[in-house]
Amino acid sequence: MDVVSLYTIIPHTAGLAAIKHALLESTAYSGPPISFVLELLELSLTLNYFRFENNFYLQTSGTAMGAAMAPAYANLFMHQYEQCHIIPWFAENFFLFKRYIDDMLIIWRGSQDEFIEMVNELNALDSPVRFTYTIHPNTIQFLDIELRLHNNQLDFTLFRKPTDKNTLLHYDSCHPPSMKKSLPISQFCRVLRNNSDICAAECQLEEMWLRFKERGYPDRLLQEALSIARQRIADSVTTQICFIYLVLDFLTVT
Repeated sequence: MDVVSLYTIIPHTAGLAAIKHALLESTAYSGPPISFVLELLELSLTLNYFRFENNFYLQTSGTAMGAAMAPAYANLFMHQYEQCHIIPWFAENFFLFKRYIDDMLIIWRGSQDEFIEMVNELNALDSPVRFTYTIHPNTIQFLDIELRLHNNQLDFTLFRKPTDKNTLLHYDSCHPPSMKKSLPISQFCRVLRNNSDICAAECQLEEMWLRFKERGYPDRLLQEALSIARQRIADSVTTQICFIYLVLDFLTVT
């Protein structure tokens, strides 16, 4: 499931209430006074404006998507929403429920009609939150991963939307050389890490290589990056962390 336009539809009152509840419930929070944080947050939400064609507009709900606090703000709002409206009523039908901000991955125990009924009930609530969804018996996309159930085995591969464009950083960009060197490494690692099938990984590595070539990256740099990525993934698989436990007696000094 996916929340439609989450960042821009959060009511200020409900969003501030969610943040307040999260801070009050947190045992790890040690920042400024909560009232002060809420006051600053309210200022950033209610005084957020932008200009378009010489006209100024005030954002009356939600938060700017580029704001530093926007992901945490939206995440905490959705956390309270799911704790109030989703978990108490539908948790017994969840074999798996995972959420990343506005994207949800659900493995449903019930029928397809029951799932659609759940979504319709949520969309009928007195709330601006509205959901879209995709249903498939054995294949689902979540973030940049496609999960497949094949012969009672869960396979996964890197997922790219059909409308995805090649927006990788161009090699002629005036970014630091270290960034242009590390980017192919991270993307090759991503391909290797997000594929359960070796053949699929090799095909996607070739595709990723060509995408970097389109953006001006030299073969020498790409070959070095691919070698580093392969080694990193191999090391992460073979490396085992061993713990040595030291048990001490508890002594009471009187």
